[in-house]
Amino acid sequence: MYEEGHRGFAFKSIIVKLLLIVIIVFLIIWLFPTKKYVKNIIDQRLGTNENRIFNANIETMKNAATSYYNGSRLPEKNGDSRTLTLREMIDKNLLMNFTDSNGKKCNTEDSYVKVTKNEDDYSLKVNLVCKDKKGYINSYINGKSCTNEVCSKKKLDEKSSETENKETEKSNQEETKNETASSQQCQYVKKTNGYYKYGAWTNWSLEPIQNTNTREVQTKQEKIQTGTVLTQDGTVKHTQNPKKVVLSKNGKTYTKYVCPSDFDNGGIYDYYVTCVKTMPNYVNKPTYRNATYYRYRSKTYVNGNADYKWSNCDDNNLKASGYALTGNKK
Repeated sequence: MYEEGHRGFAFKSIIVKLLLIVIIVFLIIWLFPTKKYVKNIIDQRLGTNENRIFNANIETMKNAATSYYNGSRLPEKNGDSRTLTLREMIDKNLLMNFTDSNGKKCNTEDSYVKVTKNEDDYSLKVNLVCKDKKGYINSYINGKSCTNEVCSKKKLDEKSSETENKETEKSNQEETKNETASSQQCQYVKKTNGYYKYGAWTNWSLEPIQNTNTREVQTKQEKIQTGTVLTQDGTVKHTQNPKKVVLSKNGKTYTKYVCPSDFDNGGIYDYYVTCVKTMPNYVNKPTYRNATYYRYRSKTYVNGNADYKWSNCDDNNLKASGYALTGNKK
């Protein structure tokens, strides 16, 4: 009996201990919430991390635009606008390139700031397009009292607040509609036809070549030397000394000078003369013939192609470059 009672008491003790452990674990979870729970509470009170980063980025663009648009950079006529894309702002060192909440760079072409001249102030629109979020804000630059600061637009008319709210709501709806249209991407195509392309000319050669559908041939006539021929070219005077002859007669000595008979002045002379003989002059002259030289260049066919691009549906730069809309949208 005692052992059974002891075992029952021990079992109850174990149950009580387990219940205490469960209660303690529950209290720990309740007193020390998880990191995810804390993040959710912070996001509820401060906004999501995605919104905070997006708002900070769009505020950075607004501040940079406000500093840039002043003096001569502001539009002069009512209704005129000037625009800077995010890419142009980065290139002008107005701000550093930034990323969204996922670490991805925002669209530098579709993101922009736009200032428009009104009657008494300037409208400033800041549009930001990122992978995780896109949106815009409207501000105003007062041209009189704060040219370099973003100010709240002063209402110059005396409309009732109800009318103003309705107009603001309508304006926001129109802006949202226009924003949706501007963010839509359309496909463009630029087609080029096939064409023949010629290569470089070969060197001139005496080897005959024929024209074909893929080969263009050019020819030229020139004289080329074939050899030489011995030809008389006038005459030349040949000279030599006369032959000296000594004769004796009646005890006296006589000296005579003799030129050969085939010389021009052949004969016997009592005095010294130079013997002269006219002879034909022969030279080797080159011989020529007319020859035809050939050269050619080959042509190959270059296939046409189609270049596709995605951009906003009213990209005048692409249209001016020869691109046309295909009708595909995304």
